[in-house]
Amino acid sequence: MKRVTVVSGDISKVKADALITAINSGGVWFGGIDGVIGRVAGNLFHSQAGNKMPLRDGQTVVAYGNINNRGAFANVVFVVDDLERPLHEIVYDGLKAASVAGFTTVTLPTVRMGVMLGVVEKSTEQAVQEMAKGVKRFLDDYSATSIKSITFVVYSDQKTQTLLENAFVVQ
Repeated sequence: MKRVTVVSGDISKVKADALITAINSGGVWFGGIDGVIGRVAGNLFHSQAGNKMPLRDGQTVVAYGNINNRGAFANVVFVVDDLERPLHEIVYDGLKAASVAGFTTVTLPTVRMGVMLGVVEKSTEQAVQEMAKGVKRFLDDYSATSIKSITFVVYSDQKTQTLLENAFVVQ
């Protein structure tokens, strides 16, 4: 059985085979989760995405780590998100790419939250519903996935953490 958990904290310190996150196609990757990845791994992961330029909306890039990564995650799955598709598709595509890569444990931040909230999803509740929809669809479509553990990591936001926990009560 697949396990979805929600924890609070610094995503760079949560052990996982891969961190799944969204990036834009333009190569402007410095804030939010991109900043966290950069602080613990320098340009290790983002350079691999940059090598795939030009990127297109919906594309996934699996970036592999090495011993220079000081984060608890070993690899990063980037999903190109130009805010043109529903958030559940971004989450779904990231999980699918992680599964194809054979990862067993993955973490996800709260995608399209913070400064991006309101651009597409108009509320925290709507963004959480979209993230949960993507996970549930993935688990329905890929019952034989390599992924055994999906962990959402919420940074200092009790409301979002509670909404995500409630979204996965019936698993």
